[in-house]
Amino acid sequence: MPPLLTEDLGRSLTTAQSFERGREYFRAGSIFNAARQGQILTGECEGSTAPFYHLRAELDAGGIRTAACTCPYEMGGYCKHLVALLLTYIHKPGEFTERKNVADLLTNLDHATLVGLIVKMVERTPDVYDWLESAIPIPMGAGTLLTGADAVKPAGASPRPPRATQVSESAYRKRVKNMLREGSRYGYDYGGYGAIGGVVTQLEEVLESARQFLTADDPEGALIILQVLLEETADHYEQFEYDEGELAGFVDSLGMPIAEAVLSLDLTKESRDQITEWVTDAMDELSDFDIEGMDVAVAALEQGWNLEASPESDKEEEWDEEEAWDEEEGEDFDYDEITERELNKARLNVLERQGRVDEFLALAQMVDSRRYTLKLLELGRADEARQTAMTRVGLAQDILAIAQAFREANRLSDALALGEHGLTLHGNKHALGTWLGPLEEAQGRTEQALAAYQAAFSEGPSLEIYTSLKRLAGPQWAKLRPQIMEILQSSIRTDVLADVYLFEQDWDAAIALANKAGEWNYTLIEKVAGVVLPHRPDWVIQISRKQAEGLIVKTQSKLYPAAARWLAKMKKAYVHSGRAAEWQTYFNDLKTTYARRPALQAELRKL
Repeated sequence: MPPLLTEDLGRSLTTAQSFERGREYFRAGSIFNAARQGQILTGECEGSTAPFYHLRAELDAGGIRTAACTCPYEMGGYCKHLVALLLTYIHKPGEFTERKNVADLLTNLDHATLVGLIVKMVERTPDVYDWLESAIPIPMGAGTLLTGADAVKPAGASPRPPRATQVSESAYRKRVKNMLREGSRYGYDYGGYGAIGGVVTQLEEVLESARQFLTADDPEGALIILQVLLEETADHYEQFEYDEGELAGFVDSLGMPIAEAVLSLDLTKESRDQITEWVTDAMDELSDFDIEGMDVAVAALEQGWNLEASPESDKEEEWDEEEAWDEEEGEDFDYDEITERELNKARLNVLERQGRVDEFLALAQMVDSRRYTLKLLELGRADEARQTAMTRVGLAQDILAIAQAFREANRLSDALALGEHGLTLHGNKHALGTWLGPLEEAQGRTEQALAAYQAAFSEGPSLEIYTSLKRLAGPQWAKLRPQIMEILQSSIRTDVLADVYLFEQDWDAAIALANKAGEWNYTLIEKVAGVVLPHRPDWVIQISRKQAEGLIVKTQSKLYPAAARWLAKMKKAYVHSGRAAEWQTYFNDLKTTYARRPALQAELRKL
């Protein structure tokens, strides 16, 4: 078992509700077919929407490396089924059948048997063949092998022949026109907001086809689809003026793949002029709208691969990182610089897709320290990657991506060091802190875990982080709590503040917060009322009556179910305080007063 794999560690990786539900599943014995293969746990759990769900968790020295469940849970943290699996492993490890790892399973097989098994595997799963073909090292001469990314496009390989089947521009144009015409039939008053969302979803499916052509090294096919999308969307754009926000975001998203397609082609001047013409014509049509994503496409057409190769000095690198921070803060936007960054991102995407490793490294070293570091690590140059990350990467969110990659590479100590370094940098530290905290905790590094959770809480407070801080602080909590509450009370997260007051059973503080929130924040009021009812029934009666009557007097039948929910809460509070007769008197008066509202009477009869 990894060090300090405990209930508390599992609790820090999910919501309080999911953890408690997972504990119930564990106690009910809902986990079955549990197995352990090295550091990988698998099992199945009884489900509410399926007979069972498949579970998988990978452990390492940092605790829980990855975990996945086939259930549809998307509320943040691990689902209740994974919690049940982990609790079963913590408390009943003997229920896990030990399975050999793959290497041990295959090690004594002779060549013919091994080949036979692989052939059968490919027959059952044909896609495995493509993976095998790309993964097998390619000989490049005596004593030299080409592996990894370089194997995608070996030196001297023949270029992909032109497609025999031309992408049908007319078919795509007809399809996109139909999508936009159908969506434009609905005005705002007839569900237009929902209509535009549906149109954008369909357009994104077409865009994904273009991206697949790019991935398949067919930029010509991708460009045909992208041209259709841009031109048709521009032609129909004004028909969606009632809510063009989502459509504007979609048009912005076309800029990067167009830039990548342009950079992937060896264009003649005539071809470049033709592409420039349809891009600029579309942008002229959209000039009255806030569309900026196409700037990178225009830059790719104008600059191509014309790079300024002057090496950066330390001063320039420091300045670049500071500018990146200014951009994160919404200050000092330099749109030309932003466009140049996007263009370099497109260039790097093309180089990486084409397996041009040396060129990728040369450019990334100049313009993107995060991607340069990640590529070094991918190439096995981990020490160099760590040094680069420590000295050249300036944003916490970039360090997080790098630290996660180091953990995936089984270099946990480097991942921890990088994460701790990231807490000292600019940028948003919430994701970094929530990732780093459980890792530190699994190592028994309480002070470092507290620092990580505090950083996360400062930028994104939650009850889960609050409880982790309280648990880890132990005797020091009395000193730490005022700092944590100051952060929380100065934030805009009144919902989290209410959660904390309720967790601490500070009923009067929670009530004061609900009263201050005002009638508009009914979800906060309802949350507080639901929890404090056994402790402050008089307040619940008062606030429930106010909410219910406020909904009833609006004479809108659609509000009556909500009013009835408040009345039900009011009834429960009356009964809890031994005043059922008072409730009955009020309820009878209410029915009499609104006897001529049949929709309301129908709801009242349910109480």
